[in-house]
Amino acid sequence: MSADAAKKHDPAPLGWMLPLLVAGGAFIALAKLLAGPLALPVLSLLLVGTGFLVAAVLLLTGSRIGRSHKTAWVIAGALVFLGFAAALLSDGHEALARLERMQAHGIASAGN
Repeated sequence: MSADAAKKHDPAPLGWMLPLLVAGGAFIALAKLLAGPLALPVLSLLLVGTGFLVAAVLLLTGSRIGRSHKTAWVIAGALVFLGFAAALLSDGHEALARLERMQAHGIASAGN
């Protein structure tokens, strides 16, 4: 690798790794706590909401897609994309049935 290639390395993506790892761990823990049919719809809502929140913060702070904040916009788009993918993979009928059972019998019976 030449010296010019080493100088062009952008350390900005490294700043996003820790928050993404923490968010990924929180999503996995939430999926473990929730019942099977409800994990993907809740994960979908969290991912889409987080992606839109990151995009809104970037937009309100005046950041545009360009050289300086490209990584942040890519992460926001990836979160929204993964949220839509989780929504498409979820089973709506099972999730609604589980919500009805939770409402009728209480949250404690959700795991059964």
